[in-house]
Amino acid sequence: MVSSKPQRWSPLTCLGKTNLSPSGLIQLEADVGEVETLVRTNCELRYEGSGPLPKPVVDTTSSSAVDSTTCRYSETWTERDVNLSCHITTHRIVLLDEEEGIGGSIPYPLIQTAEGQGGPSFRSPKASYKIELNTLAWGELLLVFRGGESHSYSTSGKDRDAALNAIHRAMKRKAWEDRQRQAVKEAARPSKTIAARKVGVDAIITKNELRLKENANLADSAFGGGGSNNNTKTGILASTNNRKKGSQEDIDAFMREATPLLKVIHKYTRTIERERKAAAALANNNSHSNAVVTKEHKDAEKLASMLENMGMTSALSEKQAGSTYHKQLARQLVDFLRHNDKLTKAGGMMTLTDVYCLFNRARGTNMISPDDLLKALDLMKELQLGMSKRAFKSGVLVIQDDAYDDEIMAKKLADLASSSMKQKENNQPSPDVGGITVIDVSRKLKISAILANEQLQSAEEMGHLCRDSTIEGIRYFPNLFQGAASF
Repeated sequence: MVSSKPQRWSPLTCLGKTNLSPSGLIQLEADVGEVETLVRTNCELRYEGSGPLPKPVVDTTSSSAVDSTTCRYSETWTERDVNLSCHITTHRIVLLDEEEGIGGSIPYPLIQTAEGQGGPSFRSPKASYKIELNTLAWGELLLVFRGGESHSYSTSGKDRDAALNAIHRAMKRKAWEDRQRQAVKEAARPSKTIAARKVGVDAIITKNELRLKENANLADSAFGGGGSNNNTKTGILASTNNRKKGSQEDIDAFMREATPLLKVIHKYTRTIERERKAAAALANNNSHSNAVVTKEHKDAEKLASMLENMGMTSALSEKQAGSTYHKQLARQLVDFLRHNDKLTKAGGMMTLTDVYCLFNRARGTNMISPDDLLKALDLMKELQLGMSKRAFKSGVLVIQDDAYDDEIMAKKLADLASSSMKQKENNQPSPDVGGITVIDVSRKLKISAILANEQLQSAEEMGHLCRDSTIEGIRYFPNLFQGAASF
């Protein structure tokens, strides 16, 4: 729900606009290879200039009614923003007020200098740790670190130093200039220069062959390159400083190669989505093309599985995220389950085992522990993300959409039981004796047997089904006594 009260007029709201996901995570600019490298909490943003910053201009040309009616700003200037989370990426510094869902960013090209200030002194033993940013657009801004959620003075110093180092590394690498460098490389690619001299089908075939070779070389240089150089080194051990410097250079080299590689991956991902939609439309319009559609669908699913195994989910480690790790994890999990309606297709509920396996598969090598998953689930209700953890009486734990309704599922199961009885009355060929089992529900609703069993028991407790226990197992039938009670 969007609040009708005006937004505060403060340094945060005067910064560059930051788009957030439905769960409140920063939407990184994947097309330019932006990567989130560090997160710290309990920060302040101050404006060190004289007087207030210019009030943000409201976009009156927007077609959204929300933008034109709710994006109003207070008439009172607030000189500092408190309790912010500071996110360092390869392209910008992002500051978020998670309670109000407000975000602002400071792009590195607009930062002239970033210097550390504050810390203990003889006159002020507990002076706050700060980073002074001299910017082209907003003048002097001050980032103050308050020690994260622990409010520890020693932690605030470590947070300041970690953030300052991450900012200096990003400003030195200048990842935002990669787009220009990639444009020059793209123009000089053999697939463009050689294929330009040919025409017709021959040009298309040559271009595709060269493009496949270039993509293969790109993946090899990103994931396997540099090994031959290491083999030429002598066996003399380098000093600790040289090893650290070499490791950082390897990371920077990998990130430079990863930018075009991610573009290739996103291109294939869009191709998969396009092929899936086209295959579904073709299957509906032409019944004679089922074999072709099935083959294309299998190819698309195989490619999608390969991409998932490579770990396509952007993830921060516990060291990078600091005290916000489990909150970030909860938001990532919600966005992951919302993507392609994974939770909705599963009936609005998934067991923690299924969620754990799917999420870790998408994260690749940066996997989470079961304990981290449980802690993240416990925070979902507090963060109001639209999902929460639920425990059945049997002890089975699931993650459930807050819009999920037990009554609707119970009626759906009752309809399945009723349809099985009608098939038996019409003498349709069936080895069953009517009613539904756990396996029947699992197959029809495409959910696990554990979840099907819990939902059948829940429907029975609500009075929609009744059970028949025999030596062959348990079958559920429509509860005719409930219907007779109304007479």
